[in-house]
Amino acid sequence: MQTVIRIWFLQALILAGIFPSSINAASPDAVVEAAKKEGVLVFYTSMTVGQAQEMLNAFKAKYPFLEPKMYRAVGERLLTKIMTEVQAGRYEFDVVQSAETQAYFLKKRNLLMKYVSPETKFLPKPFVDPQGYWAAVYIMPNVIAYNTQLVKRAEVPKTNEDLLNPKWKGKIGMDPTKPEWFAWTLKQMGEEKGLAYMKKLAAQDLRFHPGLSLLTNLLASGEFPLVLNDYLHTAEEIKRKGGPVDWVAQNPVYTKFQPIEIGAKAPHPNAAKLFVDFVLSAEGQKMIASFARVPTRAGIPTNIQGLEKLTYVVDEFSAADDFNKNYELFQKIFEKR
Repeated sequence: MQTVIRIWFLQALILAGIFPSSINAASPDAVVEAAKKEGVLVFYTSMTVGQAQEMLNAFKAKYPFLEPKMYRAVGERLLTKIMTEVQAGRYEFDVVQSAETQAYFLKKRNLLMKYVSPETKFLPKPFVDPQGYWAAVYIMPNVIAYNTQLVKRAEVPKTNEDLLNPKWKGKIGMDPTKPEWFAWTLKQMGEEKGLAYMKKLAAQDLRFHPGLSLLTNLLASGEFPLVLNDYLHTAEEIKRKGGPVDWVAQNPVYTKFQPIEIGAKAPHPNAAKLFVDFVLSAEGQKMIASFARVPTRAGIPTNIQGLEKLTYVVDEFSAADDFNKNYELFQKIFEKR
């Protein structure tokens, strides 16, 4: 099962009142007073250090009695840290923000607290957990990024079949740690046809580098002309800084998202609630947009050209159950050739 969302549809959901209501929400004053006694916020994130620090600085300006602390790691490394701490009987994080795969596993292991921020009424229903354990901060459309000095926009592959053109052999960069697009494409094509396609794509001798920030910087430096499955915000950030990078999106565009959650045994739960509220607020979401990311809150403008034309497809949340199986299959086809 998948969810198809147009950017105009996000706004329509809000106008129609299709959003969850807060449950068991304490009064704002009571939360603030309790947070003053806690004095600290511990934030685990996969956002870039600079952007996360900007968010924390703005949060501290709003709540100067709280001292934010941050730990940053990406994807599975962040999940591994949390699980290692839990196995040792330590519950150190208050708030975690990472991809939906990690949120799914944490929820499944009962490591998240139920909290529906009052700000979720401004978010489309698909981006708020129906049980109240997470809410999405921003979405991450997967795009094809290209070096504008090496490739004309009209030449950039627009379809899966275009990627098989012999002229792209050895010229496509890809992150080997993110198999979600691979798994989603197999679903769309059907396993037999999809596997046959992936073997043809692997024969293109893709250039693997872990980490999309590294990969996109290599793209900008001319290491290769294309990056498959780049995040829109990663390409857009370098583009805004004057780098020779732009992007195109397939239609529909496979889209991941980044939820924010509170730990089930958060040491500072009231500080955590204030931070979640802040990140999902208009102020916090405007900051997200300033990072070239796509905020989930309706009515927040971005300067990303062409965004309104995209049709997003979000995979079923429980697809994370098959992450390890898909990762092994992905490696078998691509990395172990």
